[in-house]
Formats: sequence, C-alpha cells, structure tokens
Amino acid sequence: MLNVREWGTGEKTAVLVHGILSDSGCWWQVGPDLASRGYHVLAVDLPGHGRSAPMHDATVERMALELFQAVPAEIDLAIAHSMGSFILGTALTAERVVYVDTPAGPSHTIPEDALRSTYVKAKAKRTLATLTDRHPDWHEVDREVEAEAAKHFDVETAVALLLNAAGKDFTPPQQGLVIRPEGSRFVPEETEGAITIKGADHHVWYGHHDEFMKAVDA
Repeated sequence: MLNVREWGTGEKTAVLVHGILSDSGCWWQVGPDLASRGYHVLAVDLPGHGRSAPMHDATVERMALELFQAVPAEIDLAIAHSMGSFILGTALTAERVVYVDTPAGPSHTIPEDALRSTYVKAKAKRTLATLTDRHPDWHEVDREVEAEAAKHFDVETAVALLLNAAGKDFTPPQQGLVIRPEGSRFVPEETEGAITIKGADHHVWYGHHDEFMKAVDA
C-alpha cells in the first residue's frame, strides 16, 4: 500500500500526485490550502518515493493500480505533476484535472545505463545546500522537503518505470487545465488554454504558491 498524507475533512475529494524524485511532502502548502477550500486532500507517495516501498519491477500499470487502490473512487479534483500525470491518467478519472508541467506524446527511449547514471547523479546532487544555491526564490520548506525526498528516492524503481514507459504515448486521456512555467521543456508555449507562471521552474508552485493556487482556481 502507498503512503498517503492527508489534510482536511471536507466533502469534496482532491488527490495530489507528485513527479519523479519528489514525494507527497512537495504539497505541504497546496494540501492545506485546498483543505481550507472544503476538500479532503490525499497526497500519495508513489512506489520508490517517500515512505512507499520500492517497486523494482515497476510499470506504469502497476504503479497506477497502487494509486487506484490508495484513494477513493470518486474524485472531485486531481492535480498531477510531470511523471505523476502518466500514473494518474492510467489509474483514475476525476471531475476536474490539473496537469502541472506534464510531458505529452510518446515517451523518449533512453538506455538503461544512461537512466541509472542520470538518477544516481540527480539524487546525490539534491541536497539542501545545492537546492539553496540553485533555488534562492523557493521557500525554505520547499528546499527541505525536496532534499528529504531525495534521501528516500529509489533509483531502481525509477529506472524500471521509465524503461517500461519508453515509446508509449502518454498524452493525458482526460482533458484538463495545464499549468506550465515560463520556458517549459515539456509544455510548448502555444499549448491551448495553458496558464504560464513567469519565473517558475519545473516545480511550478515552489516560490509561486499564490500564483499557482489562482491558476488552479481558474
């Protein structure tokens, strides 16, 4: 079973799905803010992330099943970041979906050794000191939760997942709001209906929480 972090007791349900290298802690501001809007908020740790167990035979479908079993069947709002959108789209439908800097179309094919090397290095570099140097605009807690998430991140789970995803088309099956940072590598500027938050990076809400929540409410 996945580890699930919860906020609020409202009648509406919101599910938050993080991206690769992060965990449910990344929603430390978004979760309580949604709870104040009347939601019961559930943020999952995907396999190999946060407090959830590794999954060295990970596939998109296996992760999606874990997500499906961890949250209610009826969801009013789902917010998914980056890789988390692949899992969300395979597992669930919601009354409303928000995709945050989400790649669409066929997933790239990357050799296994290159994937492993990339994420070993990324994990090692994701320290509090490095994050403080690279992201002075982030809130202190943003940097702390990302550094903590890196400690728990399981490289082999990510490698297995991305090898399985290679070549598959992960254009979201459900239409929804797209929020992107200025200069996104994943979402083209001309994407119809997308909301761009200037000055943000891939974790769009870090350092831009109020703007992000206004976009979610749009």
